[in-house]
Amino acid sequence: MANLLARRRNDPFMPLMGDWMDDLWLRSMPLARAADMPAVERALMDVVDKGDHFEVKVDMPGVKKEDIEVAVEGARVAIRAETRTTKEAKEGERVLHTERSVAMYARTFELPAEVTEANAEARYEDGVLTLSLPKRAPLASRKLVIN
Repeated sequence: MANLLARRRNDPFMPLMGDWMDDLWLRSMPLARAADMPAVERALMDVVDKGDHFEVKVDMPGVKKEDIEVAVEGARVAIRAETRTTKEAKEGERVLHTERSVAMYARTFELPAEVTEANAEARYEDGVLTLSLPKRAPLASRKLVIN
């Protein structure tokens, strides 16, 4: 838990208040209830400014690419994914106990500049989602003619 909290506090995209609230929620949740709830993981990520675009890498192990949703609006990026695992009994087995798990990954962050969806790319391989988000060209100012 200490490593998770240390990583979150070094994250420039996590507002201070959110950190405090997350820590409070994690410490106050009874363990019995936590085991019954789906785990919402804060997917670890890297954001690199490549000049004309941003490259975002997000760790999402065990997720199928069709279960990943990415939404871009201006400078805000929202990433969400859900994975489910079940263990099925083989023929002839008598099941005494079985468990299913659901893990959800979610990240919403704001980039320092607006991006455009045109020419944006998304790849998912080996549990890592890589986004290439081109920066929006700045609008050229124009001189108004006064009548």
